[in-house]
Formats: sequence, C-alpha cells, structure tokens
Amino acid sequence: MSEETVTEQTHLLKDGAIPYSDENKNSISDNDFTTRSSSNNTVPFRIKVIVLCILLTELCERLTYYSVSANLVLFANTHLGFTNPEAASINFIFTGTGYAIPIISGYIADSFIGQYNTIFGSSLIYIVGSVALVLVAAPYDLPFSTSAQSAFYIGGLAFIAIGTGGIKSNVSPFGADQLKDSGPLLIQRFFSWFYFFINVGSLVSFTAVAYIQQNVSFFYGYMIPAISMALAIIIFISARSYYVVRSPKGSLLIDAVRMMWQGLRVKLCCRDAGARNGRITSIFDYAKQENGGSFESSQVEKIKPLGRVIPVFILIILYWTVYFQMQTTWFIQGESMNLKLGSFKLPAAALSSFDTVSVLVFIPIINYGVYPLYKKIFGRSLTQLQRIGIGMIFASLAMLAAGILEGYRLIDVHENPLPQVVAGSTFNASGNISVLAQIPQFALIGLSEVFTSITGLEYAYSEAPEELKGLIMGLYLLTSGLGSYLGSLIIVIVNAASRNPKVRNSEWIPKDINNGHLDYYCYFLAVFMAANFIIYVLMTTFWYKGEGTESEDNVRIVTSAHEPTAPDLVHTHSKNNYDV
Repeated sequence: MSEETVTEQTHLLKDGAIPYSDENKNSISDNDFTTRSSSNNTVPFRIKVIVLCILLTELCERLTYYSVSANLVLFANTHLGFTNPEAASINFIFTGTGYAIPIISGYIADSFIGQYNTIFGSSLIYIVGSVALVLVAAPYDLPFSTSAQSAFYIGGLAFIAIGTGGIKSNVSPFGADQLKDSGPLLIQRFFSWFYFFINVGSLVSFTAVAYIQQNVSFFYGYMIPAISMALAIIIFISARSYYVVRSPKGSLLIDAVRMMWQGLRVKLCCRDAGARNGRITSIFDYAKQENGGSFESSQVEKIKPLGRVIPVFILIILYWTVYFQMQTTWFIQGESMNLKLGSFKLPAAALSSFDTVSVLVFIPIINYGVYPLYKKIFGRSLTQLQRIGIGMIFASLAMLAAGILEGYRLIDVHENPLPQVVAGSTFNASGNISVLAQIPQFALIGLSEVFTSITGLEYAYSEAPEELKGLIMGLYLLTSGLGSYLGSLIIVIVNAASRNPKVRNSEWIPKDINNGHLDYYCYFLAVFMAANFIIYVLMTTFWYKGEGTESEDNVRIVTSAHEPTAPDLVHTHSKNNYDV
C-alpha cells in the first residue's frame, strides 16, 4: 500500500462493526464495551505485524535513550570533569530538549512530510548522535582536550535529543492511527502495550547496559544503544508495506494562533459579544462570526480542544520535574549509599529499574483490580483527569520518601563513612544504609506513572482532532521538556537562595552532597507538588464547570459520565473489537 495512494481510512472490521472516529467516539454505549462477539475476536495478520513492529521499534529506541541518560551524570562526572550540579543540569537540559522538540516535529509531520517520514528522518539524526557518544568513550587516546571531548559529547547529546524528540510526537499517534477503524478498545490497549514496551527497554537499559557502563566500559556501554537504534530503524521500515501512511493534511496551528488572538481582542473590547448568541465555553468561541469574530463555527470547534488541554498540560509540568529526579538527584543520592549486595556491586543507575519494575507490576494490578473495583463501588469509572491527579499525589509522596531517606543517610554517612569506587571515582557513602532503601521512592514514582503518564498519552490523543494530533501530542510531550528545564532552574535557584558566603558548602546541593541538604530540596519539591495538585483540582473542577457537552463531560474531574478507561480495555471485550 503506497504512501501516495492512501488518503482514506482502510476499514479493518467485519460487517456491522462500528468504525472508530472523532465523530462517534462519544456515542459508544456501555454495551459496546462489555459485549463480546465470538465471531470477531481474531487480530488480522496485518494488524499484528504493524503493532509488533511499532512496539519493537519503540522498545529499541527507548533502550537507546535510557542507556544514554542512565549514567549521563556519572560519565559527565568521571570522564569529562563536570561537577554534580553541572552534570545534573546537563541531564535536565538534554532531557528537556528531547521533550521540547516534539512540538516542532509534530507540526512538521502534520503540515509537511507526514508522520512516517518524520519518524524515519529523526531516526537517522538519532543514530548520528549515538555513534558520536561511542567515539567520545573510545578506549584509545583521542587527539582532543577534555573540553573538546566535552563539546563533542554535548553535540552528540543534541543530535540524540533532536532524534528522540522527532520520534516521540509521532510514533504513538502513528501506531494508533493504524488501528483507527478497529475500535476504541484496541486503540487504548495499544497505548497500554506501548507504555509496557517502553518500560521493557528502560529495564534493560538501567540494569544490563548500566552495569556494563559502570563495571566494564562506557565504550561498550554506548555501543549497545547505537546498535539498538540501528535495529529500531530496520524494524520500523521493514513493515512499511503494511502501514497506512496518510498524506499530511496541514496543521491548524496558524489558525489556532489567529483564533486565540482574535478571541482575546473580541473579549476585551466587546465583553458581552457572545453572551446574546450562545454559551461561551472557550476563548476560541469569541472568534466565531456570530460572536463578533471572523471564523466559521465549524472551524472554531476543531480548535477548541486546545483550550481544554493546555491548562491541564501546564499543571503536569511540575510532575515531570519530580519524575526526572530519578536520573539526577536520586542518582547522586544512590551513588552515595552502600551499593554492595553481598559480593555483588549494584550499578547506581540500576535503581531506576525499580521504577520500571513497579510500572510493569502496577499496570495489570491497577487495570484488573483498582479500576474495576472503583467502578463496582461507585458505579462509574475514574475519568482521565482524576487518574492524572492521583498520579500527582503519588509523585509528592515519592519526594517525601526521598527526603526522609536522605535525612537518615546524611546522619549515617558522617557516623559510618564507606569509601566507595564508582566508575573509577571514589565517593564517601553511608556504610549502614543500602541503596535498596531507595526502592519505596522509586515504587511511588512508578505508581504515579501508571496514573499520570499513561493517562496523559491517552488524553492527548483522544482530545486531538485529526489536523492537530501531532501538535497536541507534541504539546503534551513538551510538558516533560519544560518539567526538565524547570528542574534545572530550581537547582540553580535553590543553591543561590541557600548559599551563605560566610559558610563553606552551604548550598543544599553542593558538589559533595554529604556536605549539603538534599533532604531539604526533596521536602521542598514534595510540598511544591502537593500545592500544584491542589491548584490542579481547583482548575479542573471549575475550568470545565458549565460545559455541558458529552465530550466536555468526559474530561471534567468531577464528572460521573462514563468514559472508556483502563479497566474497560483490559477487563472486557467489545463486540466490535479484536482480542489482544
């Protein structure tokens, strides 16, 4: 099936099935989610190939990305001479850029070259950066100074950030679009499996690859992700003949900006312009012709999802700041704890695998247990916004747990110091506190992912009209990037605020955290996250108040309307969907 000839959806369901589209996504009844048909429960071979290739592509890409980020702080410390705050900031900026690029790549895919070409082109950029890191870590002497190697390394990270950003905003909607006519359950199951494979790649990175980097060589530790990225490209293009590759339809981004600007102007100069002609539920409504604007109502309705998702996305930013502590401050905390398990020395980066394992464990528990139990007790499913909010609570608790642990670690490291060599550098660790004590905070952040991160992907995809899928997914991923940038900024602000010129090492996060107060920093983020959650509840409760459509009810945090949630997609079968 060629890219040029595919302009319409290919119907994959048998006769009598209800095709899934934006028009009927809110008209699906409960019976459609609970009735099983024995005559339509086999996944076509084409669908299996598509799903498997996309999931394996994502697994390999995530293995590459996390293999780079897992020990980035350690490599920057031990091989390039960066301090802890500098290395943490590099990690934050690298991560932030990788999540900021998707809004650009989403726009490019929507407007110019399509999702398939954007994914493929980004993959080529990605592998260039991966090879650059292999060269920097090569065991032979390079004819470059340390500063030149640092510049080359950062350049490689930049290529990787651009590559992963280009893939991020397009691969999940590209996969979901392949299943668009297969029904909402199969699409939502795809997102669950998509996230599952992400965490499989993460698990391999934070265990096997991290061990090789820390105990064998960074050269081999960076060669593995480079090979993995090459494999991702091969797997992705191997299924090209099976994909439905749609031509770009153009992005509504420019129209959205014009409507926003016009809506603001009409609202400010003619406050009652729309009150006489109908309800105003969004700033975009002021851009309608009947309300004093110049746009047709149908044009505005396509853009209005932006008005619903942006406030939610803004309040998810701090969640990602907390989440990315795993690869920065929690990593620094972990390498200053006892890494020995008997005669085996655990890689500090392997602690992130506890987050991954918790995600893999909690996904089925929550889908099969918590969600159905909640629906049985309360007679309704948790809405998407409710699930996102629950994840914020667990993120706050994770930082609280990290702060409590750090308080005990600081006491122990001064009473029972343990010289510990990590990747050739010696750290004073707490002799009596094992690094396994970090498991609770990693488990809590993993639990938060199941609620906030997975649901965020579903929310971004389900709210986006066809012409805005790449853009809205890019906006959602941008929250991760902004969260990472915010983390870097918070470290700078916290250290500046806590620095006392008369006291040496007075910063909360100094070069040697044994002389600082990382516990205060963790407590600060825990309180900040809790305050963010309160604002989120107030905003989502009152932002959608008075919006009466069924679509709007589905995203209201206080609604009791039914929406297809995780228990629906893993616990029941639809007569119009395939079993997976």
